[in-house]
Amino acid sequence: IAYVEQQWLDSYKEAIRHTIRRKAAFDKKLLQRTPGEVIFKPGQLVQVYRNDLDYTFKTKRKLIPKWSTP
Repeated sequence: IAYVEQQWLDSYKEAIRHTIRRKAAFDKKLLQRTPGEVIFKPGQLVQVYRNDLDYTFKTKRKLIPKWSTP
């Protein structure tokens, strides 16, 4: 049972790490294009962060991606 729990923790840690890397890459690319304040126009691709998942305690919802696809 300890092995299964460790596998779950490792996968959760990797999912968080991937999300952070993805956000950093997105932000870096966006800021290189237009430094300073960014104003989005209708029709542009953006990522939306779901902060309702930040403080969830349900196991099933913890692995749901917090960022939408572009």
